[in-house]
Amino acid sequence: MSKIKLGTSGVPPNFWKSNYSKGKDSRLNMPFWIKDLGLSAYEVLYTYGARMKEENALILKENTKKTNVWLTVHAPYYVVLTSQNLDGVKKSQAELLKTVKLANLMEAHNVILHPGYYNEDSKRALDLFIKNIKPVIKEMKDLSLTTSKISPEIGGKKSQLGSLEDIISMCENLEFTVPCIDFAHLHARENGSLVVEKRYREVFDQIEKRLGSDILKNLHCHFYPVEFTEKGEKVHKAYDQEEYFPKKEFFLDLIKEYKMTPTIISESRDSQDLASLDMKKYLEKINYF
Repeated sequence: MSKIKLGTSGVPPNFWKSNYSKGKDSRLNMPFWIKDLGLSAYEVLYTYGARMKEENALILKENTKKTNVWLTVHAPYYVVLTSQNLDGVKKSQAELLKTVKLANLMEAHNVILHPGYYNEDSKRALDLFIKNIKPVIKEMKDLSLTTSKISPEIGGKKSQLGSLEDIISMCENLEFTVPCIDFAHLHARENGSLVVEKRYREVFDQIEKRLGSDILKNLHCHFYPVEFTEKGEKVHKAYDQEEYFPKKEFFLDLIKEYKMTPTIISESRDSQDLASLDMKKYLEKINYF
């Protein structure tokens, strides 16, 4: 079995057409559906809040163990740790800690996090994020909630804290923190940079140089095509919309060259499963799956 983990962000439309979608709390069957497809990763989305019941988190843990599916969690989108509103920060810290507790119950490997916004001062925003997430990390240590690493994600909009430099700096300065490299977001915020192999190579080399070869080898990635404007990300596109980037070939060829074994989560619009299977087919073609 390949050490590369391929899978879906959330629940694609095709799941609801399967027999696994029947019954109460059918999303808990996602690992079985993922395995049947020939994939091996699933990112749970807490888009609007970490509302999963603890008993369901434990069921999901057992289902991932039965299927050997690699589980990760995306924290709620409204968690913002760059605000100067202390009440807002406290609510975000509490919601992130709640997410971390559920992730640890499920034995998820990563908690993906949107760091926040620049608010017109990039250095101040980075300092605020580091300052405001440290109490959460301390609580994680105090409560032995360190199964799930915090993974700040590359931001798709230029107004967001989350350049490659930002994300690497966070990981250099924080415990239990590893990057989530969203290549579509990087492409969008850099005005379409990922149309050449050179930029992928620069990204891989920078991560390896500053965070180490083990972080690069086991990188957590989001990959899908995106439409963007001068402000950055506009909308996710389906994997087969050929006019949009980034495309899989440069990315997967370099993963083979660098001998990486990453987790690759597709956020391809309404086709996360099909996109992951397409990447699997290409990896098989180049004899790296």
